[in-house]
Amino acid sequence: MKIIGCIPSRYASTRLPGKPLSDIAGKPMVLHVLERAKQAKQLHDVVVLTDDERILHAITDAGHHAMMTSSECASGTDRIAEYMRQHSDADIFVNIQGDEVLLDPEHIDQLTLDFINQQNPTMGTLAHPIHDQTIMSDPHTVKVVTRLDGNALYFSRNCIPLCHNGNLPDRALGHIGIYIYTRATLQAITESAQTPLEKTESLEQLRALENGIDIHVTVIEDFHSLSVDTPADLEKARGIFSV
Repeated sequence: MKIIGCIPSRYASTRLPGKPLSDIAGKPMVLHVLERAKQAKQLHDVVVLTDDERILHAITDAGHHAMMTSSECASGTDRIAEYMRQHSDADIFVNIQGDEVLLDPEHIDQLTLDFINQQNPTMGTLAHPIHDQTIMSDPHTVKVVTRLDGNALYFSRNCIPLCHNGNLPDRALGHIGIYIYTRATLQAITESAQTPLEKTESLEQLRALENGIDIHVTVIEDFHSLSVDTPADLEKARGIFSV
């Protein structure tokens, strides 16, 4: 099976304009993520999908693969689906966030191997254990609960599960925003309208669950991350890469 890693990357950002091209240790941020993703052994290729020629040239000038996609794409998933329909014959697509500057390629491999070794896989994602109750309560940290077979039951910005007495649990699972899909699943998701729970939680992955698509959750025990969303995050990333 041909497996392609896709990094959706748009120039506009409310909290950090031009985020993908933000300089970190002499390279644009999106190039750091791309170089890490290309270390994953299970991916046949990695492509940056953008609607901005500045991002396109930053990637292609560095000798890597990038494609222009429509500015009308509402989400990264839509951007990947457009690329799939128009340019790619791949069987499986991995959606990689372009601001995860500490991306671990081994986690991509773990997600991919877990996915392809299932019977009739449809969609998968990553999660990691949380023990800090402050993080459990943070709505910016998405939580997930799973069935006994490892498929997701629900994703929420609230802490799930919650103890019967209202207390937070000792352990929860924090969602990591990397996804893997088959062609059929990606097509089905992007052809479906937004769903009620998706709108309520503002979580795109709930569209898949509400439409009966299984999302298998691969749990990463050793997880360290930095998503660059704000100027403060950017300075933190620059500090890490300057060491």
